[in-house]
Amino acid sequence: MPYADLGGYRMFYEEFGEGEPLVFLHGFTLDRRSWYGQAEYFKKVYRVIIVDALGHGQSDAPPERYGRFERVEDFQRFVEQLNLKQFHLVGLSMGGSTAIGYALEHQERLASLGLVATGASGYDIGKKYQKFDKMAKENSLESARDAWLEMTLAWFSGERAHARELLTQMIKGFSGVVWLDPMRGKYRTQVDLEHVHKITVPTCIIAGELDKVFVPLAKELHTRIAGSRLVILPKLGHLINLEDPIEFNNHLDAFLLCLHH
Repeated sequence: MPYADLGGYRMFYEEFGEGEPLVFLHGFTLDRRSWYGQAEYFKKVYRVIIVDALGHGQSDAPPERYGRFERVEDFQRFVEQLNLKQFHLVGLSMGGSTAIGYALEHQERLASLGLVATGASGYDIGKKYQKFDKMAKENSLESARDAWLEMTLAWFSGERAHARELLTQMIKGFSGVVWLDPMRGKYRTQVDLEHVHKITVPTCIIAGELDKVFVPLAKELHTRIAGSRLVILPKLGHLINLEDPIEFNNHLDAFLLCLHH
């Protein structure tokens, strides 16, 4: 099984295809499998790499190391393990936040940056997500996981129901250690939004029109990152690559194709 040894803990990943490396970082409580639809599509042209963040999927789940700087540091160790000199990086939500942090510290490695329904270190997403920390600590990890799953699946009905089984597998398999991290809320951090104007690599920002928490951030990032491309996809929410993989793949593909012309 392909693991990258980061010194004391391991990150699990999968690779598909050959060509320029294209790395995908998943969202919180998900794992690399959320990108299978992209791996299948892009492997015809790229060396697609999908990776499980620490605490997620089949990667190790240490009790700490879930702050912004730690995630970026671990991803850089991963990049060095795979000897990636330059690559395209796409991150969704938490993965997008990590990608922004990585771009601010290791921009020279990036051929392009894709930010999908992205978060950003220091950006306030409101208090509703804090209840899961409390639930995990005061009740049980299982109760927090079940409540998170119920919240997520509420959106995936009708024409979105095709993603329910995969989402259930990923969230049920989430270690939950991030909720129990004794350093949660105490990590060194910074408001990355104040620094993103330093990003000069080609950047595509994609968000779903109905994702009320993250659309304002997408628009702000577009304003601050010179030359960035902003795509707001109608009728979609937060996990846009799972809700409508064809639409998402087409837009990401169009952005990547532009880089070669």
